[in-house]
Amino acid sequence: MTAAPTTPSATTPATAPALDTAYFRRWIAETNRLVRRDSARLTELDAVIGDGDHGANLVRGFGAVGAAVAEQRPATPGALLTLAGTTLTNTVGGASGPLFGTALRRTGKVLGDTGAPSVLELGAALGAGLRSVQKLGGAEIGDATLVDALAPAVAALSEAAEADRPLREALDEAVSAARAGADATEGLEARKGRASYLGERSIGHQDAGANSVALLMEALREAVDAPEVSLAPEEPAAAEPAVAEPAVAESAAAPAAAAQPAAKTRTGRVGVVLVSHSKAVAESVAALSGALLGSVDPAPLAVAGGTPDGGIGTSAELITAAARTVDEGVGVALLCDMGSAVLTVKSLLGEVPSQLPEGTRIVDAPFLEGAVAITLTSAIGGDIDAVLAAAEDARGYRKR
Repeated sequence: MTAAPTTPSATTPATAPALDTAYFRRWIAETNRLVRRDSARLTELDAVIGDGDHGANLVRGFGAVGAAVAEQRPATPGALLTLAGTTLTNTVGGASGPLFGTALRRTGKVLGDTGAPSVLELGAALGAGLRSVQKLGGAEIGDATLVDALAPAVAALSEAAEADRPLREALDEAVSAARAGADATEGLEARKGRASYLGERSIGHQDAGANSVALLMEALREAVDAPEVSLAPEEPAAAEPAVAEPAVAESAAAPAAAAQPAAKTRTGRVGVVLVSHSKAVAESVAALSGALLGSVDPAPLAVAGGTPDGGIGTSAELITAAARTVDEGVGVALLCDMGSAVLTVKSLLGEVPSQLPEGTRIVDAPFLEGAVAITLTSAIGGDIDAVLAAAEDARGYRKR
């Protein structure tokens, strides 16, 4: 007697979902959908204790990720996540760019060439991404940042994987942990980022970055059963970043050439890049620094101000282009104004291999005083150590 053929039950899928490249393409599509859906809410959260641009930044950033993936077609999950991280760093002007970008880039690097990682491997890679964010921003659990959502989500996913739980259950637990962590930031005093400026007044407000982590984890879960997608470069969200490449040459290279013809003559001096959220501020400080040199031959100086589209923020592309413009082989000093500018530069310095010239260093000094000190020290022939020492002197100068 021949047994009747069996069919999979309603509760048990015929095959386990694969965490392959197609899955992560669906994750990008789901992330785009969710950040667009919640953009206004994220911006509202950020407006209370931050810059008020978080939602718009994520929409722009993940739109650019979708366009990049459609154009370059990465073959593995690791390559896709690395591309996503790099794209976010290059296109998002606020602190979320380098932070989320670093997390995804490190996750992708750890996954490497694996075609379809296991849940346990994904959890371990996300854990490496979490640690890279903590190293970059210096945040711990309880500081009211995205770490308060990402850390419990990674822990929940890894614990479920170690217990050999099904993928959907593991992701459900990760989403719940991320959401609980984001909600908990309402009762915390912010100790990192712009919100920390408010001190105790930040209590009672949820962190926008933590809420974004919850959305990204939700997208990971939704991608399991989402229909296959074909990301198109002409998606509306991707249209804005398409102008980034020509803007780099105009915003970084052209001002550098105008500010200091010495960079063209290869004088062998330390290059200086002023990194500001505002192109106008960076160019004004550069002009003042140059005017105070008097008859001294100007050092190679460039600015990386604002975003490629002329907005307020910082851009990894502009910073990299400016650093290459002023590089004369003896080091480049990058002076940042605040916040995401510092994070973006630290992220670039942490890349392996780095796109910045060899010997590039970040300067710790007030923006205006530091700019004057380091441009003068470079102009008179000081090496990179002397330039950094001059910045230290500027940082310690008391005004009362």
